[in-house]
Amino acid sequence: MRNRILTVTGILLAVGIVLYIIGVRSTKLHISVAAEPVVCLGGARATLETCASGFPITNSLITTLIVLAIIIVAILAGTRGMQMIPRGFQNVLEVMVEAFYNFAQSVDRRNVAKFFPFCASAFFFILVSNVIGLVPGVGSIGVCVPTAEHKETAIVAPVADVTMAEEPAGASDFFASWPLACEKGTTLVPYLRAPSADLNVTLAWALVSVGLIQYFGFQALGLGYLTKFFNFREGFMTAIVGILELISEFVRIIAFAFRLFGNIFAGEVILVVMAFLFPYLLPAPFYAFELFVAFMQALIFSVLSLVFMSLATEAHGGHESHGHGETAAHS
Repeated sequence: MRNRILTVTGILLAVGIVLYIIGVRSTKLHISVAAEPVVCLGGARATLETCASGFPITNSLITTLIVLAIIIVAILAGTRGMQMIPRGFQNVLEVMVEAFYNFAQSVDRRNVAKFFPFCASAFFFILVSNVIGLVPGVGSIGVCVPTAEHKETAIVAPVADVTMAEEPAGASDFFASWPLACEKGTTLVPYLRAPSADLNVTLAWALVSVGLIQYFGFQALGLGYLTKFFNFREGFMTAIVGILELISEFVRIIAFAFRLFGNIFAGEVILVVMAFLFPYLLPAPFYAFELFVAFMQALIFSVLSLVFMSLATEAHGGHESHGHGETAAHS
């Protein structure tokens, strides 16, 4: 057992060193909030973050497709030749799904069958998306693109002083002479980027989550669901609380999207800065912390969605929906 651990550790270390060597292609610390386009289909690049024309294929979009492929392959591998007594990878998948299902039952046993598919899908997709952003090579292997300063000086230099073509002084380029290093005047645009570090992805999940919350509310209560927001029969304060509840529904979209995006993007920035300052040992504790954050953010998003869906199915006062259910049962 010890020899196997040492062998696996040696292989991972060797792969990490190779990826690090070919991945360090620019010493200019490039951090972009927006996902960068790797290819502009039918057009040309305008800046590092935008296409002048055409359809942008961003690094987060490419990684999203990879994450979906990983999940689909895992499902097919775990469900192929299913047995009554699970073994191997089927057992691993069933343990993870059953653990999350039991947790969902503890939140709302009555409606778990409706809520579980989305919440479980969100949890596993976000978890894989967060973890894949920590894989060596993601965010560090890409294409070299001219910087904005380089484009401007390239245009001005023929009619002005030649010294204008020189870049501003920056960090010393220790890797400039290495193979595959980006040339002077260019910076690295990575081929892959964690989907959760793209606000478009997190906003899409937030919109779907909040949309389903409203859907399940109307499905369970009908138009009576609106009394949660517009209740003018129980006094002025109740009406104000209802308006605040309506505002909070829209605020949830922002909270869902920016909480996930902010934590994952901030983690990427920390890892990039630590690797830039001291690339060998210092980032290791931060990687361990980011693994914990990756799991917690996936869990928080899915659990909050589950809780809000459960609350949406409860009528105003928390007892009317049960009364309707009992009446229907007696009838």
